[in-house]
Amino acid sequence: MLNGNYGWYMDGPGSKPVAVPPGIAEIWPIELYLNPPGFLKAAAMPGANPKAVWRWELGEMGRDGPTTAPEKMTVVSITVLGKYRVDATINKQNMLQRIHTWVPDPVLGDMNYEHEFTNESYVDVGNGIKFPTGWHSHQGWDDNFQAQSITAGHNAFGGTMKDVKPNVCPDPVTVPDSVRQATFPVRVDTEKLADGVYLLGGASHNSVAVEFNNFVAVFEAPLDEKRNLAVIEEIVKLIPNKPIRFVVNSHQHFDHAGGLRTYMHIGATIITQWKNWEFYTHDVLNYTPRTLQPDMLTLWPPTELAEGYQYETVRENYVLTDGTRIMNIYYVQPLQHVEGMLMAYLPKERLLLEADLVDTDRPLPATPTADIRSFYNETRAL
Repeated sequence: MLNGNYGWYMDGPGSKPVAVPPGIAEIWPIELYLNPPGFLKAAAMPGANPKAVWRWELGEMGRDGPTTAPEKMTVVSITVLGKYRVDATINKQNMLQRIHTWVPDPVLGDMNYEHEFTNESYVDVGNGIKFPTGWHSHQGWDDNFQAQSITAGHNAFGGTMKDVKPNVCPDPVTVPDSVRQATFPVRVDTEKLADGVYLLGGASHNSVAVEFNNFVAVFEAPLDEKRNLAVIEEIVKLIPNKPIRFVVNSHQHFDHAGGLRTYMHIGATIITQWKNWEFYTHDVLNYTPRTLQPDMLTLWPPTELAEGYQYETVRENYVLTDGTRIMNIYYVQPLQHVEGMLMAYLPKERLLLEADLVDTDRPLPATPTADIRSFYNETRAL
């Protein structure tokens, strides 16, 4: 839900509203313009600065199937909210076929965000105004052959609307007090787990710092750069004068990889399962400029991004040690949740570090899931 600068969501009827951070609430209004009527309204707004070009297109394989006869298209671009460029592709029937923009993302940077429609999905909603009922949306470039992008355009959502009624809108939703008063401080709560081992919490996702004789290793770099800079500052206070030499990445889901560029910038080597390497190299840890929300790697790029000692890829297991402390890193599989998952174990301290394998903030299910069974089987071998 959205009202002005406030955004929030509710998980089902009767649930409590959950406020979203301002950075996300800023992006949500773009959706108001990523549809035919919204685009036309936005194009007429001050500062839209519409521009048009034409081109011949062969169509989109997933939407149109194999095509050999190109169709002349018109592409109109406008500026929305003073910051975001939105492009609409209009076909020879004057139907809006594709609309896309770029939004900032901690993992992909300037991320392509688009909706596609077919002519057949448009319905007349009155007075000759047509609206698409069939939607197909991508987050990331729709590159099915993965020539330019390993992510291949995540199919974010899609489907068919059964009914569309224009201008049937109640009064604007009232912003709940809990949303209006919500704050989003970057807080790092430190808990000592053992000598030289610290849990860095205070957010939805945590990190763990492990001190070795002449370096520090960190398990997990989640969320975004802002969060990880705060964690790094805390580590420097807890363990001064030792470089953060390694960061162990549990898996490639975006909420667990949003801080990898931050650690790469400060010179840490990323330890990840080898199946994640190609995605990180092509899509994430690169020199591609991030214009909407520049990060440290964009503003101050190092001399070598991939030629130096930037990665350690793990197939089955890996060991970090200084001759005294040992961190064993294991590949966990098979999993339904994700492929390419790592966990870490400190045998002397008997501490196991994992992410998304077991939800410790809620009771375990009565019947273990397949992923929990895989996790259990791996821990039995420790």
